[in-house]
Amino acid sequence: MGTLQRERVALMVRRYKSIYDMKPSSYENAMDLRGNPTTVCPCGCVVWVLKVQFDSDSGDIAMYFLDMECAMCGTRATAPTPIDSMEV
Repeated sequence: MGTLQRERVALMVRRYKSIYDMKPSSYENAMDLRGNPTTVCPCGCVVWVLKVQFDSDSGDIAMYFLDMECAMCGTRATAPTPIDSMEV
């Protein structure tokens, strides 16, 4: 993780007291960016809310939905998959 990302995470930790507080107070500035996989929201946040299923034996993530929501502004986006990072 780069220095800039660490600073953003530290800022988010100071801003929110609990993970349950990490939700937008208003969705009026949220965008819908679904379609192209991304890891960083236009607001600069790198924390996303996703629905996942865990493997009952190993505890690893077994499956996840591709729709995700920015934890800070509520923008909807598409989660990346391993094939997205492969060069064609």
